[in-house]
Amino acid sequence: MANPQLLTIDAAAAELGVPKGSLKTAAQEHGFLVKMGRATRIDRNDFPKLVKACQDQARAPACTNSNTGRTGTSETPEGQTSQRAAQAAQMLKKRSLPTSQPRGGKVLPMSRPT
Repeated sequence: MANPQLLTIDAAAAELGVPKGSLKTAAQEHGFLVKMGRATRIDRNDFPKLVKACQDQARAPACTNSNTGRTGTSETPEGQTSQRAAQAAQMLKKRSLPTSQPRGGKVLPMSRPT
């Protein structure tokens, strides 16, 4: 092992050009943080390994819908549940009163109680 070249978090962050907090968190998560008493340091010789450990790895798709793999889309197939939801939405639309002005643009005056 090469002679350790321990740097403070501030100095290491400045050398790598990254935020101090991010560097400290990454070094701690990947086991590259050196603590001696209250002193917290990072070995300059570990920079390449730390950077490699922090590189984004290719991730699997978050969607596990089996239809996505076959069709390439994430659409929900028409089923009983979606049909019932569509019917319920139509019933609610029929029951609600219109909230916009009539198409003719005329606004009818409200009647006042006498």
